Amino acid sequence: MPDKVGKQIPVKYLNNKPAFQKARLVWLEKIFLKFRKNFYIVQAIMFLLFLYLTIAPLFASVPKSHDTIFTNVTLLSQFLFWGVWYGFCLLSVIVIGRLWCGLLCPLGALSEWAGRLGLKREVPRWVKWNGWLVIMFLLVTILGQTMDVRDDPKGLALLFLYIFVLAFIVGLLFGKRGSRPWCRYFCPIGKILGVVSRLGILDFKPNKQRKKTEQLPEYIEGSLCPTDYNLSIKSTTNNCITCGACTHAKPKAMLGIYLRKPGFEVKNIMNHSPNWSEIIFILITPGLCAGGFLWLILNDYNVFRDYVGGILLDNNFMWFFNQASPLLSSQTWNQNFTWLDVISITLYMSFYGMIIALILAGTNAIASKLISCNKEQFKKSFKIITYQFIPVAILSIIIGLCGKFFEVLHDDFNLPELIEVWIKSIMLISSMLWTFILSYQYVFSLQSVAFYKKSMALLLVIINILMILYMWWPAILGQGYMSEVEMIRQHLIVPGK
Repeated sequence: MPDKVGKQIPVKYLNNKPAFQKARLVWLEKIFLKFRKNFYIVQAIMFLLFLYLTIAPLFASVPKSHDTIFTNVTLLSQFLFWGVWYGFCLLSVIVIGRLWCGLLCPLGALSEWAGRLGLKREVPRWVKWNGWLVIMFLLVTILGQTMDVRDDPKGLALLFLYIFVLAFIVGLLFGKRGSRPWCRYFCPIGKILGVVSRLGILDFKPNKQRKKTEQLPEYIEGSLCPTDYNLSIKSTTNNCITCGACTHAKPKAMLGIYLRKPGFEVKNIMNHSPNWSEIIFILITPGLCAGGFLWLILNDYNVFRDYVGGILLDNNFMWFFNQASPLLSSQTWNQNFTWLDVISITLYMSFYGMIIALILAGTNAIASKLISCNKEQFKKSFKIITYQFIPVAILSIIIGLCGKFFEVLHDDFNLPELIEVWIKSIMLISSMLWTFILSYQYVFSLQSVAFYKKSMALLLVIINILMILYMWWPAILGQGYMSEVEMIRQHLIVPGK
């Protein structure tokens, strides 16, 4: 059979492929091979689009109650960033991998371009620390709230400015020969997409995989892969940016693109390099995102803020009631955050994240203890059970940060509120069912464990899932206290300049 791109593919090869190679997507490899050299055009267009959507709202008028995404660039920018882009990136990874990172992302492209001109230094050990996933996620999520990036154009522009500058510096210092150290180690969006990619159905893997040994490092700087995978033993997707640089659409090429079942890597996570940074991220995400959303709609936050303010007043710490720095907080419209606001939001979100993470970790630990006979088995079970919560963790981010999508559908396209509730409910419950099914398959695969212990372990997983459902239910129904910002968002009041 002729191959338009590579060499002739022998008929024998096509008829007698090993079972796992039947899922190989040679047609997709050909697409990468044909168009990869033109990726920079797409990246340049996305870079200019990002600049426009972050800068244009700074010079636009404040949205009026009759404005829509078609008449006001601020509303259009908010909708595209927080209604479409972020949610699309997270969900698309399950189907097409991190194609956003490899093909479309202006941050990764800027860092790569800077690396071509930069110092090309060796990446130090502190940069390679896995903990940057959690640090960057916490930092960007909390700053996103104090700077109100979903509504304040200045906050959005400043936060992206910080991230773009950091991506440029990392590329300038450590980039070399098309490598992407920014995507591998620091990018707060890319690292989250990396966790989601473990659920994905696309896998770039060796056609003839070598057995991993201690002598073979999992990553090698300066390799063909922009994120430094040692391609001959590649077994994970979390650092793969789906750029296609390693595929050649030939039968005996080193790597091919394969289809796999959704959740395959998570289900078999012990064979795919689990790490504690991702485990902490999975545990902390539901609570942190809920805190970042619920402070806007629940009166609990106001009670907490008043309590913190009372302590500061009693101790005569009046400085905290001054206006906060505009570099870290929103000062637009009627908000004018003080340092008390910044501290209260940070503590409230951190408290939510920490408490929920401790409950999830404690319950998962008890479940793991029930089905384990020794310390090593306990560690293994805890890792596996916690990784099964990725669907719930990711849906928490989508519900918490992508509310703009539903707001616009409701305000500009008259989507009935009941349908909005149904869509959110179906998405959340689907993610919970996925977590339940993955956990069930692992727990009941343990043949040597008594049935009642497996049942109790699964019951604890269900309790965790129901706790997250209860936590998010006010956000699903849109009930509770409505802050001034929410009133502005829903056009119930018109903000002053």
